Amino acid sequence: MEKSLNRRQYKIYNLLKTEDAVKVNELSQKFNVAEMTIRRDLEKLEDCGLAKRTFGGAILSANTDITFNRRNVLHVKEKQSIGYVAAQYVQNGDSIFIDAGTTTSHFSRYLSSSLAISLVTNGVNIVSNIHDANKEKILLGGIYRESTRSLVGPITQSHLDHLYFDKAFLSASGFSVEKGFTNSNSLEVQIKQKVMKQSNEVNLLIDSSKFEKNYLHKIGNLHDIHRIFTEKMPPDDQKKDIEQAGVELVICNTFLL
Repeated sequence: MEKSLNRRQYKIYNLLKTEDAVKVNELSQKFNVAEMTIRRDLEKLEDCGLAKRTFGGAILSANTDITFNRRNVLHVKEKQSIGYVAAQYVQNGDSIFIDAGTTTSHFSRYLSSSLAISLVTNGVNIVSNIHDANKEKILLGGIYRESTRSLVGPITQSHLDHLYFDKAFLSASGFSVEKGFTNSNSLEVQIKQKVMKQSNEVNLLIDSSKFEKNYLHKIGNLHDIHRIFTEKMPPDDQKKDIEQAGVELVICNTFLL
């Protein structure tokens, strides 16, 4: 498994996302480290598929459909915190749906081994994370998407027709108060929307880097969810709007202290 990015490497990646290109000498001065250190940072980003090295610097990778492994090295501590806290909200006897995704993957690892629950997922990696005999696991069929390790499409939807959940734990690519939570793939959105309709409680697991980001396909609005798990308190105006919508906001900083 790829090691996660360190803080400086992640900051360089953020610069790439805003500036499209960076130079070794400028980064060396900005972070007060040797140019060789920056070159190693850029090599790490390239190995993760997040950047392409050029003479004297690097550019952002042209691949916009970032793979599961590449996303898995971003915001690791934040995702661990969110996953750990959200897992505490699962009770014995629950029937739950776990969405495909990197944050939900951490969530699945933190489910207590003593819990006797039924879980359904469209995430191939989710099933492989859970080995407890007292958990009934159902992996939905469908079209396999390598970039998210998810199963989607009409077969997946038909399998959901007769399944109902106490709690759903969903992921999203972006979230804003005005536009709700969004995703870049329409097939994944269809599965999320179907699950929301058939769940008594909808939980959104989303790290703060996805706030105020919007993607092509809308999953739902604030009033469609019951609880948001994130690691950082949003700005006061957003926090107020979330709470006024009757959505519980759970701040998860267990691994960030």
